[in-house]
Amino acid sequence: MSKKTLLSIIFLSVINTVYSQIGINTSTPQSTLDINAKNPTGTTTNTDGMLIPRVDRQRAQNMGTVEVSTIIYVNDYTTGSQTAKAQNIDANGFYYFNGSVWEKINKTLLSYPIGSITQSFKSADYSGWYLLNGRAISTLPAAAQVAAASLGLTTTLFDATDRTLKTKNATENIGDTGGSDSFTILQSNLPNINLTTTVSGTALSAGSHTHGSDTGGSFLYGGTSNGNNGTGHGGNISPTLFGGVGIGITNVSGNHAHSFSGTTSTTLGSGQSINNRSAYVVVNSFIYLGQ
Repeated sequence: MSKKTLLSIIFLSVINTVYSQIGINTSTPQSTLDINAKNPTGTTTNTDGMLIPRVDRQRAQNMGTVEVSTIIYVNDYTTGSQTAKAQNIDANGFYYFNGSVWEKINKTLLSYPIGSITQSFKSADYSGWYLLNGRAISTLPAAAQVAAASLGLTTTLFDATDRTLKTKNATENIGDTGGSDSFTILQSNLPNINLTTTVSGTALSAGSHTHGSDTGGSFLYGGTSNGNNGTGHGGNISPTLFGGVGIGITNVSGNHAHSFSGTTSTTLGSGQSINNRSAYVVVNSFIYLGQ
């Protein structure tokens, strides 16, 4: 075989290798690039795997033309800013380029339906979750604005501050607010029972005596000075002067008796509102608008 023929065979073999399948640690690759572990089993301490380029967010943000499907590992998401290409880089991890921005490779594993609600001890947006604090939609990243619009949110996010969440009924709209932290019980809210009692007895001993028509006995008062002349005597003695309780006088002189009967009532409390809150733990509410 001539030297020229041998070189031609080698060249064709290289071309065939470059434009077909490439195997690392395997002679029978099963895909365009097939990497087998050098030590797939056993207890050897040798390292196997593929090392992806590691960059910080600022570097990922400032890359020029990036091909779709490029993969990187962001090892410091605190550099640069969460804008432009890096608008989704809010944590260390693997990212791929979708033609416009870097996307988390594990997005599918961590994603939720757009519009999902969760509560968290976190105090700021994270991993596609946005704090429900009534802020303007225009302040959100572009992708989040699109997701918000798909939910009918075009002006502001809902504001869940100091509110609990409830399922809508037929007459409510999503995002409606209502309710109160406290309420006042009205008399009509009290149980439908009758808390009355009767009183009776003799105000003065019977017998022969004389007095004016406006004296001769006391009667019961319940939180009022109506008809009270300051001496404990009624100005107009009548069994119906207050609450149906008063002195019944059979005569102003001679042999007669003073008796009383009727119904008493008492006014309690001062009308303070009742706190309607149950025991609680303070958290923040978030809506999922994608990553």
